[in-house]
Amino acid sequence: MEGSPKNLLESVAQLIASTTLTKYPQVSAVRVQVGKPHVAVQGPVDYLGVEIIRYRDLGVQN
Repeated sequence: MEGSPKNLLESVAQLIASTTLTKYPQVSAVRVQVGKPHVAVQGPVDYLGVEIIRYRDLGVQN
């Protein structure tokens, strides 16, 4: 991914989803998962991440 740095995984996921829906008009929905490995939390965690789903026409967010 190129562009300015993002502080939140949610921002990265939203940018990917909106870019995909804009660039590919044949796509009606997109699910984006973004993970960050090597996080500074205690415990057996491989990564932390977010998942978003965006729809072109319905405007529904999960």
